[in-house]
Amino acid sequence: MSFQQKRRTQTAEYWLDEFAVHREDTERLYEWLVEEGEPRSLDDLAVRLMERRIQREELALAKGGKGAVYQPQETFEVGQRLVFPVYDYTGGEVLSVRSGENPRYGPFSVIQVQLEGETSPREFAAELIPDHVLKRSVAQLEEIEGVLPAKQLYELYGEGVGRRLRDTLQETEDFIEFDDHWFLRGLLPEVTPFHLNLAEALIDERRTPLTVTQMLDEVGLTASVKAPTWSYAMGYAMSQDPRFAKTGSGDEATWYLTSLIPAGVRDTPRRLEVAHRARGGEWLSRELLDFVSEIGDQADELQTAAAVPPGAVTSVSFFLNYPHRREGTVPMTVRALSMIERQPGERFMIAFVDKRSGERMPGWVMPAEGYAWGLADWYKQHALPIGSLIELSRSEDPQVLQVGFDEGKRRSEWVREARVVGERLTFSMQRKAYTCRYDKHQLLEEGAGEDLERLWQNPGGTASTLFDHLVGLFPELAKLSGQGLVNAKTLYSAVNLTRRSGAVPIFAELTRHASFDPVGDGNWIYDESLRKVVYSTPEEMSRRPSSHRQDLIVDRVFAYGAPAEDKNT
Repeated sequence: MSFQQKRRTQTAEYWLDEFAVHREDTERLYEWLVEEGEPRSLDDLAVRLMERRIQREELALAKGGKGAVYQPQETFEVGQRLVFPVYDYTGGEVLSVRSGENPRYGPFSVIQVQLEGETSPREFAAELIPDHVLKRSVAQLEEIEGVLPAKQLYELYGEGVGRRLRDTLQETEDFIEFDDHWFLRGLLPEVTPFHLNLAEALIDERRTPLTVTQMLDEVGLTASVKAPTWSYAMGYAMSQDPRFAKTGSGDEATWYLTSLIPAGVRDTPRRLEVAHRARGGEWLSRELLDFVSEIGDQADELQTAAAVPPGAVTSVSFFLNYPHRREGTVPMTVRALSMIERQPGERFMIAFVDKRSGERMPGWVMPAEGYAWGLADWYKQHALPIGSLIELSRSEDPQVLQVGFDEGKRRSEWVREARVVGERLTFSMQRKAYTCRYDKHQLLEEGAGEDLERLWQNPGGTASTLFDHLVGLFPELAKLSGQGLVNAKTLYSAVNLTRRSGAVPIFAELTRHASFDPVGDGNWIYDESLRKVVYSTPEEMSRRPSSHRQDLIVDRVFAYGAPAEDKNT
């Protein structure tokens, strides 16, 4: 085995187990940032650190007289010179060799070595058998020529190196982090209140988020400071000032005034805070799974949902529920987000364009919260009710979404109207007319909005669980049907009048409770006598053995989020 193959910095064990950040490392990174004069990413710093470790090892191995790198499976002789990576590549001379005496390890030798700079010799194992545990603790290198450069090693082992480096830099006063980049606190150019006041005036005048680069020409630069450093300092200063809000990240970072951000963007509206969302594994029939897809509620999207490549989706449709209608928002699922090719941060501005009129409306997208804001006036202008079908589609501009609905002849419909009597939600049938396409089962008219608002603030009284809430709603909705039927989609729409819920949690309650029975076409019946009976297995949920109904429709249930092929068997 050649000398090249003994390098410790080429092993996984060194970077994953032995590596630790020392003061000397941070001092060298400090000097490097001084030389560079501009911020660097954590990746850059970690690669630089790894390069230095590799260079230090090369220097140690190049020093004459230090000898071979110690590894416990090798055989050594008295007088032989060795290098010990675990002791920072300190050299040493073998003073003696004797047989080992520990029966657990089988035959091996013990060498006594005098390390440079130490007064007493140390003992090390040698000639360990090939499968010995101590030998396995030393990573073996493959038969390769040369060594891997720091960038390739970082690709292999960089996650752990970067994590340890970040932890150390965060505890070091000289370093500062902003926007995933690091710099030296003492080298930051001074950003004065004058600079920040000018930035505020620029944003206020233009009424649009601006990048730091767009502001710097007006704010003023110091010629002796690199532009990236000025941008970094300005961004850091604005991040510490409550007047400014970051609306993007990375190369596309933009800044806006906190006072100009709509309340529904600055903080998630209370009506959009999900009380019941899909978790995965809920049991639903094929019919209910189809309903979930039709409704298009972002609260039913699982965290494990696969990303959709930008441009792969041209349009998405959803049925408008009460919370989104009231807040002027739309659900932004993974498919909907894929229509926006550039997503620069946790919140960013886009434009909505009316598909028919071409009217342009400012909007905001909150990817993590799963909604976009800006359509309240548009909903009112077109008198779009709860349950109307809305379509979002791509445009030629990647930061613009077209919004529309299917418009037809105005037609009259008997509609469930929600009202609050006392502290209770009630329903009655009213004649209404619409020009938009809608789902008749989700279609609802809200009565006095203030009353619904009060009920949302106190959503349920004794209805502490979703099941209790469904039991309370069912008789009110069933009375509107001659047969006491309530459609599953109607329950979804009604629940969302007083608490935010995805369709999956509601449908899962229908499936597992024996008091609810499916009787076809998405309709369900409630049996109070079975209120305390809960089905515990998929077989019971499918067959519903406790049912008293003769017209029961049984269907196999499937775990929500299961692979598609499972539903075809």
